[in-house]
Amino acid sequence: MQGVVFRDPPDLEATVAELQLEIARTLVKAPVLPVELPAFDLNLLSVSAERAAIDLVLGKSEPIVKLRLKPIAPRPAEGGRTQVVEAASVALHPSADRYETALERMGRRLEAAISVDKWQAARGPANRLADLPVGVPMAFYRQLVPGVDGQALVRVGFRCNQNCGICWQDRDWGRFGSEQVLTWIEDLYAAGARSLILSGGEPTLDGALDQYLRRARELGFSTLTLETNAVRFAKPGLAEHLRDAGLSDCFVSLHSADAATSDAITRAPGTFERTVAGIKALMGAGVPVRLNCVLTREGLDHIEGLPDFVAAELAADACFRGLMLSQPSDPFDARLLPEIIPEPDRLRGVLARVIDRCFALGIEVSGLDGPCGPPLCAFAADPRIASLTPVSEELDSRVFLAACGDCAVRPSCFGARRADVDLYGDRCVVPLAADPRG
Repeated sequence: MQGVVFRDPPDLEATVAELQLEIARTLVKAPVLPVELPAFDLNLLSVSAERAAIDLVLGKSEPIVKLRLKPIAPRPAEGGRTQVVEAASVALHPSADRYETALERMGRRLEAAISVDKWQAARGPANRLADLPVGVPMAFYRQLVPGVDGQALVRVGFRCNQNCGICWQDRDWGRFGSEQVLTWIEDLYAAGARSLILSGGEPTLDGALDQYLRRARELGFSTLTLETNAVRFAKPGLAEHLRDAGLSDCFVSLHSADAATSDAITRAPGTFERTVAGIKALMGAGVPVRLNCVLTREGLDHIEGLPDFVAAELAADACFRGLMLSQPSDPFDARLLPEIIPEPDRLRGVLARVIDRCFALGIEVSGLDGPCGPPLCAFAADPRIASLTPVSEELDSRVFLAACGDCAVRPSCFGARRADVDLYGDRCVVPLAADPRG
């Protein structure tokens, strides 16, 4: 396949800088950024924005503290004024405490000076800034999938109707417009890709999703896969609409057969039932579905019930394509790692029983022997699901322990995840003395 040349948006940094300066001029009359604030012994270095707040980033040469401005219900203030925003400091460095008095004064001044009109004038560029993917690597948005010939991936944005702690993405990362997404699809086809994955965030939240599918099909992509939680497919007609636009198949996240556990993992109460309804709607529309279950510490309590649930509710449909089991990736919020990563010895026992039950019920299992799976010893390199072909490239996120040197399947294993080893050390592996193929 030839190399890909992406027509990325020109000069994103310049657009960001223009919007930051426009907000700063509106709120504090800053002529440039960064700008000195002699009255407070700080510099206004930059501005950041979310849908619900605007942050003034303050410091010397490096950020020390953010002064966060959030709208409030208008209320009377001194001198007959009306207060419409509230200011609060957010420390970014231990030295922020030194500026507590200055920040309180700055906050009071801004609360007094920002009128309804001024806040609304600042929200326009702030909303545009919040939508931009500031600081997000472009490869997160579009890429040729490494190691898979002819397969491309485009993420349409990172908004989601769930908030899984296991997710490696930040929900506040911005997105590009639909024209840019269409341009990337064209670029990837020109580079030789013929299989396209559309992902997110949750891609069904993008109102132009049908346009992406139609354009990809017009170009000649033979396979169009959607990575989704299927929640919105519970809405009547959406599955048929996207099928008609060119959707080939779906890869659906379903992390537990227990509703309460699933909703806890996704941190989105009530979405388990909608996901299951969405899966059934997709298959009812003739769209093949493969499930992806991430093996979390929390989910292990109920994972053994997943094969029977799938068999009873989903697997009888001709469009059901099997179950993928995978390890958690490093979450965006690294503090959640101890709550997410399953204990290795417990995982080994559960996996063996889940695999056996899947085969007993005729459910195809995949994923465990790939770069998203655990070490092969976690499931005894079961030859029913492990190809045991040599790994051609080691991954930076994986590591081999000293005990791995004597393992019979070491050449075919990606190793243990570094985050797992940091938590559990040598418990992550139990080397196999003999090749399970005999």
